[in-house]
Amino acid sequence: MKLKDFLETDDFYTLTNNAKLLYLYLNAYKDKDNLVYCSELIMMILKIDSRPFAELRELGWIKIDEDSGIINVTKEWEG
Repeated sequence: MKLKDFLETDDFYTLTNNAKLLYLYLNAYKDKDNLVYCSELIMMILKIDSRPFAELRELGWIKIDEDSGIINVTKEWEG
């Protein structure tokens, strides 16, 4: 699925605006293993709190390692 097509899905539309933006940033920063090591930097850039992270985690779109802060992006739009 192309990114444009994914952005037009109900799954994406129902996210809060901060969660939408966060998801796009996480995808931009993830490595080949879908891991993001700079979640605090992204929080500062976007000026968001932890709620969008919690929203994506509750939906199963990301997993957060509580000890290291490393995020695994589990919902993929690339196909």
